[in-house]
Amino acid sequence: MKNFLTTILFAMVMIFTGCNQGNIIESEYTIKSGSSFGMCIGPCYQEVSLNESQAVLRVRETKSEGGQTDLKVVNKRAVTSEEWNDLTALVDQNAISALPKVIGCPDCADGGAEWIEIQSPGFVKKVTFEYRQPPAQIEELVNRLRETREDLNPDNN
Repeated sequence: MKNFLTTILFAMVMIFTGCNQGNIIESEYTIKSGSSFGMCIGPCYQEVSLNESQAVLRVRETKSEGGQTDLKVVNKRAVTSEEWNDLTALVDQNAISALPKVIGCPDCADGGAEWIEIQSPGFVKKVTFEYRQPPAQIEELVNRLRETREDLNPDNN
């Protein structure tokens, strides 16, 4: 019983102290998009996470010695109501549900991979595909998320 109470106390402390990367506000509805390259040195993994209040870019770098850095927040900004409404209007959960988890051969021959993930109450779906080759059903959504990811990247500014 003592271990159970200790575990619950620890979990509550973690929740209330904001032990999520960069004090990022998670919501019931999150849209994520990212890209990765397996045979790469530098910022080989990037993901953008959006909810109704903010957009956050996280990056993981691969060092020349073969090690990777932790996923870290490199930029974030507020999301306007208009931007959020425009983005969520592009989400067709039926079309996304119908897609397989993996399309094509992502990152084969070091061509890179891209993905999107939709998280909402009762629905979580991640689709991974070849870099810059999204399926037609989600192409507009992927393009919008890619633009956001690129706009948040401090190396592009």
